[in-house]
Amino acid sequence: MLECLPRWSALDIGERTRLFFVLLPLFLLLCVRSSESGGVSLGAHLVCARVAGLTDKQRAMCRSSPAAIAAVGDGLRMAYAECREQLSGYRWNCSGVGDGNDFGHVMPLATREAAFTYAITSAGVTHALSAACARGDLPACHCNSNRRRMTGPSEQFQWGGCGEAAYGARFARRFLDARELESDARSLMNLHNNRVGRKIVKDLVRRECKCHGVSGSCALRTCWRALPPFRTVAAALRERYSRAKMVTLHPPPDTNAPHSHLVIRRARQSAGVGRQPRKSELVFLEPSPSYCEPDAAAGSFGTHGRHCNRTSRGENGCETLCCGRGYNTIRTVEETKCRCQFHWCCRVTCDKCVTRTETHVCK
Repeated sequence: MLECLPRWSALDIGERTRLFFVLLPLFLLLCVRSSESGGVSLGAHLVCARVAGLTDKQRAMCRSSPAAIAAVGDGLRMAYAECREQLSGYRWNCSGVGDGNDFGHVMPLATREAAFTYAITSAGVTHALSAACARGDLPACHCNSNRRRMTGPSEQFQWGGCGEAAYGARFARRFLDARELESDARSLMNLHNNRVGRKIVKDLVRRECKCHGVSGSCALRTCWRALPPFRTVAAALRERYSRAKMVTLHPPPDTNAPHSHLVIRRARQSAGVGRQPRKSELVFLEPSPSYCEPDAAAGSFGTHGRHCNRTSRGENGCETLCCGRGYNTIRTVEETKCRCQFHWCCRVTCDKCVTRTETHVCK
C-alpha cells in the first residue's frame, strides 16, 4: 500500500480526504500490527501527516492510536449518513455535510443545524469507538476481567463485558474537542454540542442479560451493557434539534471577563440573565436562514428540484419544502408482467399490470 503514496500529489485535496477514509481501516490495521511488533509505525506517520484539517494534538493522537483513528473514520461516515437519513424531509437535509476537504465538518454559521451536525458527529465517533472496543479492535481499550456478582431479592446476576462506552466517550472528547482552540462563544457552543452527542450515547446504553441454569431456570444471569443502535441515538438527537436553545455569551465579550459561559438568550434584554443550558440540550448562537435558495456562505443548497409530499403538513410537505414557489407533478405509467402461471407443459402466461405514480418536485 505504501507504493501508492507517491501518487498522492496527483490528487486534489478533496480526493485525498475521501481516499483517506476509504483506505483508513485497512491501512491503519497494518500500522497497528507494526507498532505491536515493536517496530516504528511509519505508515501511521505518513497517513496522519497528509490528512487536511487536523490540529497538532489530533495528528499526535492519530500517530499514537492508529486503530482508534480508524474507528473515528467509521464513526464520521456513520454520522454523516444518519444525518441525511434523519433530516431527509427538511429544507436543510445535511447536503454537503462530510463532502468537504478537511477531517470532520465545519459549519459556516452557528445555527441549530451546526449544533445538530457537531452533536451527531460526536455521537457517531463515540459509538464507533465503543463498538470497536467491544470487538477487541483497540489495543488501548481493555476489558475488566473482574466480574461483580450481585444478589437481588429473587435473582442473582454477575456483570460481564467491558466499559467500552466510557472509553469511547473519553477518546471522542479528547480527539474532537481538540479542534476548539479558542475560548469564544462559537467554541463553547461546539464543545457543548459535542458533549451532548457523547452523553446521549452513554444514556441510551442498556442492560442485556443471558440466563444460566438447569433447563433455562435462569438461576444466574450474566449481564452486560450494550450499545444502542446508532439510528436510535440519531433519532434522539433529532428530537433535541427541534428543541435546541439559542444562547449567548455571559458575561459579554466586551467586559473582558476572564471566564465566560453560555446562557439561554432571553426574548427581552430587560428580563435578566438566562439560565445555563442543560447538558442534554443542543445550543446555537444565531437564527437559521430559510435554506430555500442556494447560498454557499450559509451552507444552503436550496430546495429547487427536491421531492415533496403533496398531502403532508410537515417539514416534507410541498407547501413548506418548496418555500411557496409551487411544485411540478410528474406522472408516470409503468407496465409490468404479473400474476404469472406455469402451464404443463411448457408455457407461462402472465397478466399485464399497470402502475401509475405521481411525483411532486419543487419548482
